Amino acid sequence: MKMVSDIVCEYLVKRKIDVKQILQAAVIVTLGFIVTDVIAFFLSYADRTRLLFTLLFLCGMGLTVFLTRFALIVEYEYSFVNGELTVDRILARSQRKHMLDVNVKTIYKLGYVGSGEINEHNIDSVKDYSSSRNDKETVFACYKDENSGKNVLLFFTPNQKIIDSMKPYVNATVYREAFSKNVSK
Repeated sequence: MKMVSDIVCEYLVKRKIDVKQILQAAVIVTLGFIVTDVIAFFLSYADRTRLLFTLLFLCGMGLTVFLTRFALIVEYEYSFVNGELTVDRILARSQRKHMLDVNVKTIYKLGYVGSGEINEHNIDSVKDYSSSRNDKETVFACYKDENSGKNVLLFFTPNQKIIDSMKPYVNATVYREAFSKNVSK
């Protein structure tokens, strides 16, 4: 009887705050302030003591801060199980959304982002689920999506255990070109 062992790896990476996230947070705060102020202003005519205005304003700003967390606190969880890479996005440490599944056997180009080997001429879509594209540990993977048939460029920031676990499933030449210590940069 032959035993089959599963390769299972998980890794959680926090997205570094970038300009896009700061702009999203600024828009949320600005809209939250304007909506709260307008509503509180009109309702304060019924209350001459301005207690209602103050209470509504504080509640609105609290709700705005709560919603801003979803733009600023973004994490990605990578799960690798027997040749299948799964990416989930976690917002504000409370809301999880499944982003994609990749059969690692479909990867035809792989490497670190800093290697300068990315060629986007043949790419139909780009998916960035990395901590930052500027991070030296960020990896790119070009693969053919099995459902749509499109070429996809994926950015993610795996740990060494996930990279090592991918080795039996990725084409040997692709893996060697991507992660060989002897490759000159």
